[in-house]
Amino acid sequence: MAVDYTVQVETIFHGRRRNECWFEPTAARIPAGRNGAVSRAMVCASQLTGSDIGPHHYTWSHDCGAHWSNPAQSQSLQVNPQSEDVFEKPWMSPFHHQASDTLLMIGRTCFTQDTLPTPGLKGETHALWAPRARKLALTPDLIHSRWIPERGDFAPWERIAWQSLFAEEGVRRVFTSDVCQKVELPDGSILCPVTVGGDDSRGRAAVLRLTWDGETMQAVAGGGVLTCDDVRGFHEPSLVKCGERFLLTLRNDICGYVTGSADGLDFSPPKPWTFDDGQDLGSYNTQQHWLLRDDALFLVYTRRSEMSNGVVRDRAPLFMAEVDPERLCIVRDTERVIIPENGARMGNFCTLNVDSDEAWVITGEWLQQVVEGYEDGMPFYANCARGDSPYNRIQYIGDLLLARIRFC
Repeated sequence: MAVDYTVQVETIFHGRRRNECWFEPTAARIPAGRNGAVSRAMVCASQLTGSDIGPHHYTWSHDCGAHWSNPAQSQSLQVNPQSEDVFEKPWMSPFHHQASDTLLMIGRTCFTQDTLPTPGLKGETHALWAPRARKLALTPDLIHSRWIPERGDFAPWERIAWQSLFAEEGVRRVFTSDVCQKVELPDGSILCPVTVGGDDSRGRAAVLRLTWDGETMQAVAGGGVLTCDDVRGFHEPSLVKCGERFLLTLRNDICGYVTGSADGLDFSPPKPWTFDDGQDLGSYNTQQHWLLRDDALFLVYTRRSEMSNGVVRDRAPLFMAEVDPERLCIVRDTERVIIPENGARMGNFCTLNVDSDEAWVITGEWLQQVVEGYEDGMPFYANCARGDSPYNRIQYIGDLLLARIRFC
């Protein structure tokens, strides 16, 4: 029998009202602690202002999501200037480390470039799209930080050395997506899915075992590298431990993949996600994330569907269904819409267990429109190095939504 639950969709930030767009949220729950500290939740999200690498904000709730603090930016997560007006920036997600009762941030660096030559005007864009930046060796890296309660802010981020674990020729970069789901083991070490890259742009996936001693994070073991030759390979892997087995879901441009492992490091060859009747799930070029309960394992995803109503990459609505952990497939009869389609892309999202009766699915809406005065043939994005108009002609708006799932 399928697990029964109710869903209520709420709004954390009203971006549609305020001409704001909140993108790719991540979240962590900190349980009640010493000295009467109440349970609280942190949500981090990027505000889109010109590309998909916008300024990152965080917000707190101390009453199970009934109220949220105003969005704030860290004053300590540094930005590293590079040559050619390129900036290396952190892109991380919160993770509560139970063994040390520490709120960690684990993620990657990314790069933007100020493309406007006029002093006093900032035209920041994704460095991957900027021709002047393409000649530079811009390598995303694996990084971490932690929340310092006394300061009310994060510590400056630091790099995690991974090079000794991937000594084979051709590995140039190892990083984790901010949206990937990690697993803390009984000994306090952390299994963290990563993307492994070589000289080409095709991604490969693996899992690292990280240790945290309260001051230093180290990568102490690495699993086998999973490969896929289709288009851009594997990206944004997410991990869960279901019973005695570890399961990994992977994004690919053509379809989503899933695989299993006994130790969380070395996985069997991935296979495409399907329904239990063998039909392709239809999830492609978008994230999938796990939601683990005591009595069931769920997957949250988007897929090809008439209900998408033309949303780019079918990134709406958000579906949730039970997973058959033995067959590694979706139980079709349990599929439900968690957040309905409303015109916006919603494929960048996260899941969070709150307590034994409740879980959250949090997503940012991505709606975009060209600004007044746009005419056919004009470029969308600012890029003076390409000879285009120096103005970003896309305006982004969208709410930050929370689907409150209560299990019956």
